[in-house]
Amino acid sequence: MTIREVQLLERKLPPHKPGEVLARLRGPQDRVNISGVKVLETFDIPRRTPAGDLVRLQLPAGMSTAAGIAWLEKDRRFEYVTSNDLRQPNDQPQAAPPPPPLPPLPGKISNDYDPIKLYGLDKIAAPLAWEKTTGSTMGPVIAVIDTGMDLTHPDLLDNLWTNPGEIAGNGIDDDGNGVVDDVHGFNAQAQTGDPTDDIGHGTHCAGTIGARGDNGQGVVGVNWQAQLMPIRTMVNGSGTAADNIRALAYATKMGARITSNSYGGEYNQAERDAFANSPLLHICAAGNEHNDNDTSPYYPYQRPVGYPGNYEYDHIISVAATDARDRLASFSNYGPRNVDLAAPGVATLSTVPGGGYETKSGTSMACPHVAGVAGLIATLYPESSNEQIRTRLLANVDKLPGLKDRVGTGGRLNALKALEKDEIAPDAPAHLTVQPDGAWLDVSWVNSGDDGQSGQAYRYHVECGDYHSAGPAGESGKAQSIRIPASAGPVSLRLEDNVGNLGAAAVVAGHPSLKVLRPNWNSDGKWAQVDEPGRPGSWTDSPDSNYAVNTNSSLTSDFVDISSLQKPVLRFAARYRLEPGGDFVYVEVNKKGSDSWKKLEDFTSFRDWQDHTIDLGKLQGEVRFRFRLKSDGAKVEDGFWLDRPEIAGG
Repeated sequence: MTIREVQLLERKLPPHKPGEVLARLRGPQDRVNISGVKVLETFDIPRRTPAGDLVRLQLPAGMSTAAGIAWLEKDRRFEYVTSNDLRQPNDQPQAAPPPPPLPPLPGKISNDYDPIKLYGLDKIAAPLAWEKTTGSTMGPVIAVIDTGMDLTHPDLLDNLWTNPGEIAGNGIDDDGNGVVDDVHGFNAQAQTGDPTDDIGHGTHCAGTIGARGDNGQGVVGVNWQAQLMPIRTMVNGSGTAADNIRALAYATKMGARITSNSYGGEYNQAERDAFANSPLLHICAAGNEHNDNDTSPYYPYQRPVGYPGNYEYDHIISVAATDARDRLASFSNYGPRNVDLAAPGVATLSTVPGGGYETKSGTSMACPHVAGVAGLIATLYPESSNEQIRTRLLANVDKLPGLKDRVGTGGRLNALKALEKDEIAPDAPAHLTVQPDGAWLDVSWVNSGDDGQSGQAYRYHVECGDYHSAGPAGESGKAQSIRIPASAGPVSLRLEDNVGNLGAAAVVAGHPSLKVLRPNWNSDGKWAQVDEPGRPGSWTDSPDSNYAVNTNSSLTSDFVDISSLQKPVLRFAARYRLEPGGDFVYVEVNKKGSDSWKKLEDFTSFRDWQDHTIDLGKLQGEVRFRFRLKSDGAKVEDGFWLDRPEIAGG
């Protein structure tokens, strides 16, 4: 990489800690033995695949982060190398004015509950939810990954998690977890057992989740009783991706069930890997830039700080903020694909260090409302999976006009609905039929209800071959239809209710006359076939290491005659890590006898495995296709991975 290319990469890097990088080794057998490079840390995180270690490296003295990344990425032992990006709280500098008085809801009321000052609890119907459960000091452990917590606050003290394997004050790591005297939590920056808060942000979030209820003082949290595990990742409001990775490892090892994450930063591959491999349920603030997290989640459009909430995993829930009038807060990020629901986050009163109470605003304040309700669900239904808790949170929101097309659910958190006891699954949908149309199937059915035939189910699940999708279910007794990619296998459809109960499936035959063409694919020497977990024989442009700068490489099919196909499509599965806005993979088509290639689609940024279908329109005759990587002279990534490319039609 030239000096100019390093300078270009430096400008593209997010704010980060200089002098070090985060890197993933490619295989379990790989080790770092490079002159001038010191291994500062090997992260102890769960692994779902046989990948190598995730490490934090110190670069040689005087070497810039960009130069270090460019240098180390050439080493085939590394799957990727990235900067150790900064993280900061997602609160607003000044609180909004107090909300107008609201008539209190009926329900179970603690003696420290004020329906005006704690309007957010009224909005989410917490008093009615408390008639079912108020939480438990023996319930799920909720890790507050933040700036720490005031361990002596009188409204938090009784709800602090206690490490059963540690003896306080003896200066010994009694439980052998690598941290001395971590009696009530962990300081992930200093790697000590003292998570004391320095600026109050984490203490405030903790109070919303679990300030002690009915103790005659201060405020009450969503949970009157709880197990709050403070994990400090920020000092003076600043932390790094490495601190968060350390926090996730500790929370997992020490038995947390849920994490509350009221901070943000830019995309970081190492942090994303840590979240991907975590077994916990993560509630995350959406961010405070008033940014559309769907249309500009990646550079170069702008630099959002919606991560980790924007990582595309089902065990991550992203939370926007609403005000006392149920409007999207003026500062809140939004996006119906990447932001799931909203919760009160303006003028929220909660605990602060020194035994006090203050009002703060931000998606930081909305996030712990949702984390708190997740805790109530896990208390009342301790066997619930992440998916079931997620369904209870998202399927039971209060739909609000101001949130339509702003968050995925179109609604604001409702604790009472999320705690519904429901053991009756939907009936199987009726009159399931399929109509082939080229490479597609038009699927139609008549919906059953939420409980048997009663009520309205939450969503449908349809499967056909390798294809699966889910979407909102319609009213009971009403017809509904969707279009899906065709397969010769059967079509299965079932309904799910608002607490995660799956109904019986209706099944019909698929597309008996579907035609599928699978041409040979030819590499230019840089693409190769590898065995991905569950996807043997996948193609990639980067079989041994990250792709190089200024690359123009391609995978090209043989010519194939598509004249006999009706409404042909090119379909495939892909995952990719490409420098956002700088590096692209183009899908192109060439007609036999022509020297020109026509672009059909392009890919950039980062996505996990997804199915893709490209309509080939009126193309006829003999054609060939290619996937072409074009990189610029700056940052490189892991590349493009392709599985099951085929041409299909009726």
